[in-house]
Amino acid sequence: MPAPVTELGSGGLIVGRDKHERLRRGEVGSSKAGRYATPPRGESWIWLTFSFLDSVAFGALSRSAIMALMRLLLEHMAHAGTMNGRLVVTHRQFADYGIRQASVAGAIRELEYFGFIDVERGRAYRGQREPSIFRLTCYADHMGAPATNRWKAVTSKHVENWKKKRKDRRCCGT
Repeated sequence: MPAPVTELGSGGLIVGRDKHERLRRGEVGSSKAGRYATPPRGESWIWLTFSFLDSVAFGALSRSAIMALMRLLLEHMAHAGTMNGRLVVTHRQFADYGIRQASVAGAIRELEYFGFIDVERGRAYRGQREPSIFRLTCYADHMGAPATNRWKAVTSKHVENWKKKRKDRRCCGT
């Protein structure tokens, strides 16, 4: 019979024959914490990591870009995470979500510049419109390709360049 293991865990002192024994019985920490630390049943959900939210790229996003990202995350959840890389959100859907119509294109460009999305641009011709197709780079795509996480490569230099481009664009009216 193995000797009891004593270990200080996040839920307090763990004493038992196996360091995971109390964890298996649900005795470590608050018993309510285990129940509430899981995604709600019957609801779509996503994960956003600390490194994602604390990144230089995320910190540099405008309100419109954050709103556009949230709308794309909602679309991702609406398809149970299975259609990344084939996500369709129209200009109207972005506007209905609360982004000024004049800011939608800029928000998409910003998300693409900072590496949060990849975009296959739609087009309009002969009275027909094709919507843009989006991929969130923080998740695997619909074909099983892993997340590219391009946002991780963004540095403060990238942010400075973006701000300079925006300032120049406003200044010159382009």
